[in-house]
Amino acid sequence: MIINIEKINKYIFSYYLMRKKIFIPTKTNITFLLILISLLSFDIFNFLNLGNQKKIINENKKAIVVLTGGSRRLEEGFHLLEREMGSALFISGVNPIVTKKDLKKILNINTSEKKNILFDCCVYYEKKSKNTQSNSIETNKWLAKNKYNEIFLVTSSSHMPRSIYEFKKNAPKIIIYPWNIAEKEKTTFNNLKKLIIEYLKFNIIRLQYFFKTNNNYEY
Repeated sequence: MIINIEKINKYIFSYYLMRKKIFIPTKTNITFLLILISLLSFDIFNFLNLGNQKKIINENKKAIVVLTGGSRRLEEGFHLLEREMGSALFISGVNPIVTKKDLKKILNINTSEKKNILFDCCVYYEKKSKNTQSNSIETNKWLAKNKYNEIFLVTSSSHMPRSIYEFKKNAPKIIIYPWNIAEKEKTTFNNLKKLIIEYLKFNIIRLQYFFKTNNNYEY
C-alpha cells in the first residue's frame, strides 16, 4: 500500500484550520487593512504636523504663554520676552508652593538688574491649572482680560499637538504660533514611547470632546 504523504498533510492542515478557525486573509480583508493603515498614517501625520512652526503673518501685539511641566520651557519663554517677541509672558500651571522668588531663581535672573526689571514688569502666572485642559481655560481668561488674541505657545514638541487642540476647543478666538521645545531622551525607544503616549492621550481627548464629556482628566 502506497501512502500519499502530501495528501495526508493536506487533510491534517484542513482539519487544523477548521478546528482552530485560523484567519485566512482575503482580498476584502487585505483591502480593509490597507485602508485602515492609510487612515491611521494620515491621522498620525496630522498629529505630528499640528505643532509645526507657523509663519508670523502680522506684527499685532502678542503674549508668550508657557505651559509648565517640562524642562527648558520657562527659560525659553523668558528668552522670547527678552527678544521682544511678545509684550508679556504668562506662565500657566505654576505649582501652588512656588513663589515669585522661586521663579526668578529658576530663570537665574537675580544677578541681572535688567532681567529683574523685565520680570517684574511683564511676567504673569497662575496656579489654578492642573492639566492641559485647565491650562487653556485659565490662559484664555487672562488673555481676554488683557486684550490679547495672538500668542506664542511654548511647550514640548510632543505635548504641542494636544495643547493646540485644547486651546482650539477652549480658546477658539486665539491665534496660536507654536514654539516647540525639542526633547532629548536618552534612547530612541524613549522618544518613541513618549510620542506614542502623547498620541494616545490626544485621541482620548478627541473622544471626550466628541461625546461631550465634561469630566476633568489628569493628563
